[in-house]
Amino acid sequence: MELFSIATLTGGKEQKAFDTLSRNAKAITAVVKKFEELIRAYFTEKNPDAAEKLGRELSRLESLADKGKREFMKALHDGAFLPNFRADLAWLAERLDNVADTAEGAVRVILLRKQLATALVKAEKKNKEIKGWRLRFAEMAKVTTQVVKTLEESIAALATDMDLAIRKANDVDLLEHEIDMMEHELVNELYEFEKFFDPLSVVQLADTIRRFGNVSDRAEDMSDAIAILAFTLTA
Repeated sequence: MELFSIATLTGGKEQKAFDTLSRNAKAITAVVKKFEELIRAYFTEKNPDAAEKLGRELSRLESLADKGKREFMKALHDGAFLPNFRADLAWLAERLDNVADTAEGAVRVILLRKQLATALVKAEKKNKEIKGWRLRFAEMAKVTTQVVKTLEESIAALATDMDLAIRKANDVDLLEHEIDMMEHELVNELYEFEKFFDPLSVVQLADTIRRFGNVSDRAEDMSDAIAILAFTLTA
């Protein structure tokens, strides 16, 4: 079974549309990179004010990504690509958008929970090991950026090298598994430290960790969509 690239199926209209999708993938990576910076500001630097500013920047980047998705959808509506590929490509774009939406949703929740910064300070005074645990939030966010950057590379490769696109999509799955392990460890350790936090903070921290993991989960959904698209481009 021979796999094609999208380039073998495109004309000028299609290439322009695919360039829009590729730019949108870069925009999604920028959103998640800003998410990483915000997590570092909040959990590593303990600077909620800086996190607030980064949150506004992230929202602006997410709006730009939304615009890119709408442009790509319009190109499909206007006839770019053969009809049997449009649904798969639209599905791909929707799942890409979900990555940014999930990151923005996680940020909104974190910034609303202003008491968590205080709760972390109080808990660390009771147990110094909590500092090391807290610093691993930024490590998880860094790997999340790697997941989405790899996804961006997979999308770019669709144009010229479907085999590379699939390999990159598989790399997304491997990195997402790493995130799953980090999420599991952070939650387990949270409950080991539970007595040093008030009950509400424990619940909110557990939810925050889960929301971190959801960003890479959405990226994995996207990598699955790429694999499905690859199988539609077969001869």
